[in-house]
Order: sequence, then structure tokens, then C-alpha cells
Amino acid sequence: MTTTLLTGTRGWLTTGALALVLGAAVTTQLVPTAAAAASPAVRAAAADAPTLVAGPAAPAPTEVAAAPIAAPAPALAPVKKAAPKAKPSAPRAAADICSGPGWQAKRGARALASLRHPVPAGVTVSFKPARSGYLGLTYPARGHVDLFVRSCAAESASLLRHVSAHEMGHAFDAKSMTTAERATYKALRGIPASTPWFGCSYCSDFATPAGDFAESYAQWQRGASDSRTKIAKVATQAELTKLAAQFFTS
Repeated sequence: MTTTLLTGTRGWLTTGALALVLGAAVTTQLVPTAAAAASPAVRAAAADAPTLVAGPAAPAPTEVAAAPIAAPAPALAPVKKAAPKAKPSAPRAAADICSGPGWQAKRGARALASLRHPVPAGVTVSFKPARSGYLGLTYPARGHVDLFVRSCAAESASLLRHVSAHEMGHAFDAKSMTTAERATYKALRGIPASTPWFGCSYCSDFATPAGDFAESYAQWQRGASDSRTKIAKVATQAELTKLAAQFFTS
């Protein structure tokens, strides 16, 4: 069987593999996080030291008929200590998800768990360290997806979620879509029937039917209104519901 090599900006590459490629624009999507590339956990503030309040000073001695008599000192008001402030609990969620052993798997698993249907039946997923130029790879013949998880500072949670959903779209397409279903999908999306499902080598998949399918699937999976497709208009919620019933949940 002849294998086609395809790739693109957040597109997909195959020698039997679909890949989401990291472009220059994606690398600028930095978001502030509690931890960046194994950053430390946020530390709890130290308790304030108790404050002492001084009482009034005793008056000077008073003389009466040549006999010095010390006047009694007035009672001092009781001194109260300021109650120490409670230590705020350190937010561990960000630290746990952005650093420590297995943080890539934790980030990836959280992203998948946030989708409507995390992983298509028969598909396996691996979470790996960042790989230059790539966000994810899908291997259709094996029904496997590799997600290359970057640090929290380099890849926001929303971007990782989008990447995960897009790759699940490719995996679902490879596992479930038939040639006839792909033709029907193109017709519903207003894509000319003669348009090849897969694009050319080293081309962005957003301008291909396969890329549009992955983006529409990702849009539905995320419950979102945005899509990066470049071959058709962004699907409305009503259209997504129809696509889901006909294709995504089969």
C-alpha cells in the first residue's frame, strides 16, 4: 500500500501518521500559570507576628507635708495579643499538573477528560514530552495517538484541549468513517465532491476535508463555537448537532 506523507501548521503528518504541527503563531500563545516548565508550587504566606500594646505609664510621685509618698499606680489595661492570621492553603492543582513526576500524563489526561467523549473506541493515547514542531501524531493503522505535551507556560490548557480533540477527530475518522460517509460529510459541509479527503505533502490540514472533519469534531467535543477550518465556514451549534448525530457518535 502506498503511504502518503502529509503535514502542516497544526496539520497532520503521515507515513501512516496524522500530526498536529506547531507553527510560529502557536508558540506565542503563552498564558500566565502558577507553574511554568516545572515551576514551584505557590507558597503559603507566613503568619503575622502577634502585636503587644503598651499600657499607660505610672504618674510621677507626689509630695504631701514634707513626707514623700508614692501615689499608687493605676491598674494597667490587660494586654491582648493579635490573633495570628490563618495560613492560606497553597493551590496545589497548578503545581501538580505542571511539574513533578508524570505531569505530561496528568495534563493530557485532564484535557481528554474535559471532552464530551474523551477517546474513541479502539484508540489508545500516549502522553510524551514536547517534541519540536509537533503537538500530536495520530497513527491510523494502529489506532494510536501521541500527544506531545508542553509546559503550562508554552501550551495553555485550552490549546492542549483543542489539540487533543483535533487528534481524536483524526483517530475517529480513521476508525469509523467510510468513503461514502466522507462524501456525505463533504456535501453537508459545502465542500466540492471532487476535493480529495487528504491534502498534499507538507500542507496545512485546515484546508482539507480531513482537517475540517477533525476541527468540526474538536469543536463539538469541546462544546465550542470556534474552529480553525479554512475550507468551509465554522459550523453552527445546530449544524454540529446534526453532524454529531450522523457521524461523530456512530
